[in-house]
Order: sequence, then structure tokens, then C-alpha cells
Amino acid sequence: MGWTAATGSLDAGAFLLGGILYSWQFPHFNALSWGLREDYSRGGYCMMSVTHPALCRRVALRHCLALVGLSAAAPVLDVTTWTFPIISLPINLYISYLGFRFYLDADRKSSRKLFFCSLWHLPLLLLLMLTCKQSPGGTSDKGEPQS
Repeated sequence: MGWTAATGSLDAGAFLLGGILYSWQFPHFNALSWGLREDYSRGGYCMMSVTHPALCRRVALRHCLALVGLSAAAPVLDVTTWTFPIISLPINLYISYLGFRFYLDADRKSSRKLFFCSLWHLPLLLLLMLTCKQSPGGTSDKGEPQS
């Protein structure tokens, strides 16, 4: 909604940003729900971490990996410069590593690490995206021509 409000159009950038927010939520909330699954179970809530624990971990990992792909798609869609996928790769690989650990270990420790990483991952990813944004005229924010 923010992209569309700022640009006045529903273009590739809006869908990319929506995709990043969509994919980020799964490692965040699945890891959070994992630590609380005993409480959810006692309360009678049908949470994926209770009813389908393997699926919960698999979905979290899948969406961690999707963040790598979405970041790589940003310059292809002329939303960012080609610097963005490169400088965002370390944080995307780190959250993917933690997602993989959560998938394999299936314990409270790995879920907490993934959850706490997700708290700083999204703001940092969006900040990197902002610093590497592609201006509408096909130039980077620093006035350099598009490569």
C-alpha cells in the first residue's frame, strides 16, 4: 500500500515489496509460534507449530530462501541497483542459515535465534533497499546512469 500511495501506481515495485513482507512473516511468526506451541496446545489453538510441526519448519525455511530470490529480482525489476542483491546477500544467507538450523534442529534455541534475527533482518533489508533504490529516470539515486 505504501509503494502504491507514494508512486500512484501498482507496478513491479509494489509486488516486490509485498513479496518481501509476505515472505519475511513466515520465519518470524513460525519461529515465534514454535516457542509457544505448548501454550497453544494447552489452549486448544490449532497452530501449525502444534498440528504440523514439520510443515511449520519447512515453510519458515522456504520463505527464508525466497528472500534471497526476491532480493535478486529487485534490480531485474528496476527497483534497485545491482548493488542491492550483493550487499543484502550476507543477511539473507544468515537468516536462511538460521532457517535451515530451525528446520533441522526443531528446538526452542534454533527457533529463538531465527525469531530474533527476523527482528533486525527486515528493517536492515529495507534500509539497504532504500539506499540502493533506482530512480524513476533509470539512474541510481546518486545520479549515475543505469547499468
